[in-house]
Parts: sequence; structure tokens; C-alpha cells
Amino acid sequence: MERKKAAKEITDLLIQMVNKYNALEKVPFTLKKGHTLYHSERHMIDNIGENPEMNITEFAESLGVTKGAVSQVVSKLEKKGMVRRRRKSDNEKEVILSLTREGADLYRMHRKINEESLLPLYNKLKKHSDEEIDFLIDMFRWINGFLDSSRKRMEEHHK
Repeated sequence: MERKKAAKEITDLLIQMVNKYNALEKVPFTLKKGHTLYHSERHMIDNIGENPEMNITEFAESLGVTKGAVSQVVSKLEKKGMVRRRRKSDNEKEVILSLTREGADLYRMHRKINEESLLPLYNKLKKHSDEEIDFLIDMFRWINGFLDSSRKRMEEHHK
């Protein structure tokens, strides 16, 4: 396949995936208690459940978003009784996030749903060699870094 054509197709597919993911972000999930959670909120609950004792800065870095974006989602989750913030005992400036009992229950439920929803991907990956999977992961990491550097270049041109 011609490389320029392949690069264009990869770019087009990436844009389609981003648009679909953004649409998915807007689909709410209603809990029994009447709370509505959006994808970004469920994703934050998953991240807090998987990374207890991580601070807001670390969450922002791991998710590729700003600390302000993390704080906004956390504030919504605090109001819904899912998350709590606390200051670290040895560093008053550092804010640690943890799940409430209700948040932990949701985390466990959502984790099971995530595992079930990823079964088609697991099954697809079983059909490929470790080298092919490594290549795919390498490409996604490269695209991730490329997007970071593209954003920086665009911001510099905007100044």
C-alpha cells in the first residue's frame, strides 16, 4: 500500500474514532438512586478505583487532561456522593482522591461491564501474534505523542 495513502486512511480513521468516542462521552448512565453519570465520570471512578492514593496532578497526567478538568469531574462526583478528596497527612498541599462506598460499588459493577464489553477486542487480539499486537500498541503510543507535539506546535502558532 502506498504510504501517503495509508497515512491519510489512518488519519481519517483516527478522526472517526475520536468523533465516535466524543459522542460516547455524552451518553448518560442512570443509577438506581437517580444519579446520572457520564462517560468521563465513570472513567474517573474507574481510574480512582484502580489507583487509590493517586493525587489530582497524577490523574491529570495519566489521563492526558488538565488538573482543572480532573477537578471539575471530581466536583461533580463529590456532589453525587461517589468520590471524596482529602489532604495527604505528610503534605497538606497534595489532594488525594478516594471512592466512597457508593463509588466503590459502582466501580466494581462498571469494571465487570468493561470486562464484558472488551471481550470482542480480546477475541480479536487472540487471532494476532504478539509482534502484531506490540506494533499496534507502539503505533497508538506514537500517535498519542504525535498529537501532543501537534497541539504544542498549534499553540505556538496561535500566539
